Amino acid sequence: MITATRDYLVFIRRCTRVAFVGDWRYYTWMAVLTIVCLFGLNAYAKQLVHGLAVTGMTDEVSWGVYISNFTFLVGVAAAAVMLVIPVYIYNNEEMHDLVIFGELLAVAAIIMCLAFVTVDLGRPDRFWHLIPGIGELNFPASMLSWDVLVLNGYLLLNVHICGYLLYCRYRSQKPSKWFYIPFVFIAIVWAVSIHTVTAFLYVGLGGRPFWNSAIVGPRFLASAFSAGPAIIILALQIIRRVTASSTKVDFTRPYKGDAPGRAATMADLDILGAHLPGLNSLPQRDREGLLAHAVVISVSPGDLLLRQGERDNSVFFVLHGRVTVKREENGRYRVTRNAGPGGQFGELSGLTNAPRLASAIVEEAGTVLRMPGDTFRCLLEFQQVEQTLRYRMNTRLMITDKALLTLRSILQVSMIINVFLLANEVFKEFYTGNLHVASAQYLFLGLHGHNALVPWIWTAIGFNLIALVILVLPLSRSLKWLDVACVLCIIGIWIEKGMGLVIPGFIPTPLGAIVEYSPTWNETLVSLGIWAFGLLLYTLFLRMAVPILQGRMLKSNEHDIAPQGDETDATVATPVAR
Repeated sequence: MITATRDYLVFIRRCTRVAFVGDWRYYTWMAVLTIVCLFGLNAYAKQLVHGLAVTGMTDEVSWGVYISNFTFLVGVAAAAVMLVIPVYIYNNEEMHDLVIFGELLAVAAIIMCLAFVTVDLGRPDRFWHLIPGIGELNFPASMLSWDVLVLNGYLLLNVHICGYLLYCRYRSQKPSKWFYIPFVFIAIVWAVSIHTVTAFLYVGLGGRPFWNSAIVGPRFLASAFSAGPAIIILALQIIRRVTASSTKVDFTRPYKGDAPGRAATMADLDILGAHLPGLNSLPQRDREGLLAHAVVISVSPGDLLLRQGERDNSVFFVLHGRVTVKREENGRYRVTRNAGPGGQFGELSGLTNAPRLASAIVEEAGTVLRMPGDTFRCLLEFQQVEQTLRYRMNTRLMITDKALLTLRSILQVSMIINVFLLANEVFKEFYTGNLHVASAQYLFLGLHGHNALVPWIWTAIGFNLIALVILVLPLSRSLKWLDVACVLCIIGIWIEKGMGLVIPGFIPTPLGAIVEYSPTWNETLVSLGIWAFGLLLYTLFLRMAVPILQGRMLKSNEHDIAPQGDETDATVATPVAR
């Protein structure tokens, strides 16, 4: 227990240290976000002192830009399920590691949701009235109590799943399925519930006919599963760009992938067994069989062990030193794995004799054990090591174009459904011509000279339609056009689902008065501050997660040190043993 506590505290300390180390781009980005956060905090302090009078909200329009952002971000958080389902239900290996990025985005989005709810409260200090035992949660009668439960529950679920998976990767251990898979499937249902409950908050207000439609819930989910994957597609491309290096692999350096080396011995297997649980428990006869064609190679920094695109059926294990595996895409090199003592690489191509997916470069001098793919296949037949080896085969960080195009397919279908449901809602409002069409008329056409939202909603519709056309055409298979569609989709849905949904519900009032709303500068600063805070959190989460997924920050190298204090930057620092 003491050792486990110590290991976890070291893990937290290293993650915290990494979060504050980066290059000039990282520091500039974090500084800008921090400044915006401080401006937002200052604006909220003014609101706290003077009350909601400093906002554009009134008795007639009591929800504004805060609840608009809250509604949008609940959808972003729920959209993490669009990564979880392909991985855990359909076993999509291309997106195996990317699911963590989606869940980390969900954590940041839920925290932003809670922040927007807090700033929307005139007296946030009275939140204690909702605490059971002290106040009254009024569950299950109140939809607000449902919202409190589902939001905080979804936050805890994602924090647990992400934290546990990253800690297991840090310890190079296979996660216990019973400890996280049940929570994954609960989170799938929970993701749908958080946005459904948010929709019910609107639908349940009988005095606001603009929201009284059974289609609001499905519309919320369709828009969530459109805007969320769009944000994730853009985020993943940014991640793989900033974690890449423009420094080319020097193919003129010595190639040691087929070096003769020396025959491997039992002592070499014992060294590997110290990092591969179960190997030393194999019968002596089987261990001798593994040595039949195994070779140990001495390597120096800069030596090449794999060349991307070439065919080779060898599998490598690091006995001493460190090897970095880099994948070249569009002129940039992305670290997909960092193998220290006991680490393996080249196994996928070694088993299939397919072209190498990446190049392997020696970072730290040492020794490497090379075995034929057939020998490695025999090793996989031993139950003692099979699970560990297969888990390691999937522990790499590869944000591939194929994974992005999988998300594009999800976005494509969701966007078609979203636009279709919007068209249904517009038809229902205008074709029937009932007494409650005034809110929709104000939104789309203007009402009695009041038309503040008309240009906004038609901009949103235009963006959504353009995005839909791009997505259904083959040209969206190009990432540049896909990015354009994603940006249009995000902006369009933010307008339609935010200001285009919240504000018209209050106009006209039940007494027929038309009181328009526009956010004040103070409201805008508070909103920007919360967005900056959410991006700040997500950046910190990624800064901690990426080196763990790359294999650069593991328990096995916790005693290593790196130049300039950066133990994770593959393009800057190379770990040096004490």
